Amino acid sequence: MVRKYLLPLAILLVLSVGLRWLDPLLNGQIGEAIIIILRACLLFMFGLSLNVAKKRRYETWVRKVIISFVFIFFLVWDLGYIMIPELKTAFNYIGLYGYIVYLVYIYCGWSFFD
Repeated sequence: MVRKYLLPLAILLVLSVGLRWLDPLLNGQIGEAIIIILRACLLFMFGLSLNVAKKRRYETWVRKVIISFVFIFFLVWDLGYIMIPELKTAFNYIGLYGYIVYLVYIYCGWSFFD
């Protein structure tokens, strides 16, 4: 019960309080980049904590590599290092921006150990 309910809640609380405290301390573009990287990593950890299955369904390493590349792609996209106009238009068309990217981070964390 603790692992299933309290661990994800504790991670969310630490995430919100930690980012709230760090936000005024980190200024400039480097501070924003650090906040984005921390947010992505902590949301990934939240996704990991949601998976409470005792047995993994898939034992392949290829799946983990693909999920890692998707995670890194969205992290670099969120940092603004990749700017492909056609891809940005496609993402805006399907609604893949803002908080939806955060949900992608959580999904990547959840599916990493599924």
